[in-house]
Amino acid sequence: MSAKFTSRSVLQAFKRHVSARANTARQESTDAAGLQGLQVSKLPNGVTVASLDSTTSPVARVVLVANVGPRFEESDQLGITHCLRVSVDQANKSKTAFELTRHLTQIGANLSCTATRENLMYSLDCLKDNLDIGVSCLVSAATQQAFKPWEIQDCQQRIAFEAAVVEQQPEARLTEMLHQVAYRDTLGRSLYAPSHMFGKYSSEMLMEYVNKNFTAERMAVIGLGIGHKQLTRYLKTMSVPGSGSNTAKAAKYSGGEVRHEIGGDTAYAAIVTEGLGSQNKDAVALSVLQCVMGCGPTIKWSNGSAASKIIQAAGQATDQPFATSCINTTYSDSGLFGFYAVAQASQMGQVLKAVLSEFGSVTKNGVADQDVQKAKMQVKACAAMMSENGSNVIQNIAQQLLSEGTVQSQEEFFRLVDSVSKQDVVNVAKKVINGKPSMAAIGNLSTTPHLDELM
Repeated sequence: MSAKFTSRSVLQAFKRHVSARANTARQESTDAAGLQGLQVSKLPNGVTVASLDSTTSPVARVVLVANVGPRFEESDQLGITHCLRVSVDQANKSKTAFELTRHLTQIGANLSCTATRENLMYSLDCLKDNLDIGVSCLVSAATQQAFKPWEIQDCQQRIAFEAAVVEQQPEARLTEMLHQVAYRDTLGRSLYAPSHMFGKYSSEMLMEYVNKNFTAERMAVIGLGIGHKQLTRYLKTMSVPGSGSNTAKAAKYSGGEVRHEIGGDTAYAAIVTEGLGSQNKDAVALSVLQCVMGCGPTIKWSNGSAASKIIQAAGQATDQPFATSCINTTYSDSGLFGFYAVAQASQMGQVLKAVLSEFGSVTKNGVADQDVQKAKMQVKACAAMMSENGSNVIQNIAQQLLSEGTVQSQEEFFRLVDSVSKQDVVNVAKKVINGKPSMAAIGNLSTTPHLDELM
């Protein structure tokens, strides 16, 4: 579980300053100098296109990213992006479901759709020799939806199945609960459909959502391992379902507490305050603070106590197995900062109090210079390692283009990290940690304190 929060937090902190040095053993390999070779342009229809060519792999990846995630759902549309995600392989206006599957199978391509709270990402992995067919399948699946009633009815069984799987995963449920109590709507919308919406999604509802939100200024196509002229040529006939503009409702942090008792031997809890949006000038300093507090073990199978303040604090409070890590989740206009913990049910109270005391100590006593320097190296190392994964590179390029219209290099990000001072870290700690708290807890909560008993 720690890897989930750690990866996302540093990835999001890096979203504005991403390196395009993608280099996976399975696929992409790009220029080690960072964004050298990245080309960006706009199609006549207004969609942004970016490409970073690579000649070292026979496989290319093209991703269409639409800024249409769950945060844009209205109260009568809850889970509609979950339905959109699972319907990616259905018939569209130019291809039947059979035809789409046959084309992809014949060229050995993979087409998938993933979601974050802000974006839907339609991804194609394909041999370079077959990109013309592959991109055609990608574009038709992402922008030419037909939503035939009988196919929508069929996909709702998969929606119910995925939601049932999540119900059996306390870690995933904790994340959903935490966002819900922190934001209520917008960023509090779940990645998964609620049970009361099963079987209620219709072709008209889906088409209305697509026409309203899939607009040119909220879409970008990014390619790795494909030339810019080639990519734009494949996209020249691409149409955009929606028209006009639809301004996103600003995320409003609320705070509060939510608990769900499910029994068992363990308890899961997370406590956060409102963090910073990706465009906030203090976002990099907050990432450094996260590493100062501790992002879980850095050595496999170790307990991480040597490199984590909060693990050290929790370890002194209990002799039972536990796990804890700092959370720093960043979105375009808000974020969450705090920690999560997993412990034996009887020990959760001691663990939470110990970790909270460590956070409070930072705001009162500050941090040591050596801790800040070490944390800065950890931020840069994690960002560099994550930039070796093509999926991360594409996601970050897309998020930057959609939110800011530009892409910054890894070198620029490193300079920003190096410029963070000890006082910057202390200031951002006081600004964020002293904010209004939110708490989510699930598991055996018989001895887990309530929020008002902790703060």
